[in-house]
Amino acid sequence: MKSRIALVMFAACPSLVFGQSPESARTTVPDVRALGDSVAGHGSALHRTRRLVYWINDRYDWSYTDYERRTPEEVIARRAGNCAELASVLHLFLDSLEIRTRWAREINVQPSPSPRRQETAAELVEERGNAYSVFGLQHNDHVWLEVWDDSTAAWFPADPAYGVAGLADWSATRLAMEDRPKPRVEAVEPIAADMLVPFVVVTADTRRGPYENDRTDFYLVDGFQQLYGDEVVTLPSWPGWVAVVRGLAPHARAAFAGEENLHAYTGDIAALKAVYDSLVEEAAERGLAWR
Repeated sequence: MKSRIALVMFAACPSLVFGQSPESARTTVPDVRALGDSVAGHGSALHRTRRLVYWINDRYDWSYTDYERRTPEEVIARRAGNCAELASVLHLFLDSLEIRTRWAREINVQPSPSPRRQETAAELVEERGNAYSVFGLQHNDHVWLEVWDDSTAAWFPADPAYGVAGLADWSATRLAMEDRPKPRVEAVEPIAADMLVPFVVVTADTRRGPYENDRTDFYLVDGFQQLYGDEVVTLPSWPGWVAVVRGLAPHARAAFAGEENLHAYTGDIAALKAVYDSLVEEAAERGLAWR
């Protein structure tokens, strides 16, 4: 496991750097289909995807984005990329194996306000538009993939930054209110800890969108209930959680589309964090544990 963190510059979406020497970083892009097939092996889409996620995850160190736009081939050759770029590499491998994917974008609430992040985000909104309001004072954005599994006729999440594939693993690492599994790469732990809980998830067929398929209820309401065997709905703050998530989701979708400035809803995001904190306290009082 890699543990070095290279701080390049502040960014909304963390990135990873391939843990190899400068000499190997200058090698040409490999035969993607052959490499993907070799790593993925046989089995269901979930099992093959998980092997690819682990392969990527185990070979990368954390760094931060430089805001450059690169193709997945360039990311492979460069041995570096932010969360969206890393997802693009996984997408390239899966596409070469004829495994269906679509892009997933989320916004998550952070444990503590960051005036520095807000300042950076506000500057980018001014320069490039409302789409950059998806990160700010107490929220941040993140990108991963959904993958289609023919054996179950359902989509499942795959996040190479966290090193997870499958709904059960994703839910435990992103929603659990106690004893969350640690990321597979040690250096990811402090960054993952800042992604307290998502409050919107949307998907699109292409990286550029449009992100019109709202998966918020699937992950953050139904998925939350599934993680706790429906017991979470008995907590006093659960109705508040559902209400604030559903209230914020349309504005978050509009921010992804560049139609709204999500910074106008900073108070609502803080309220969501307070509701989640209450859920955590109530779950602890009842001894509620995820399954």
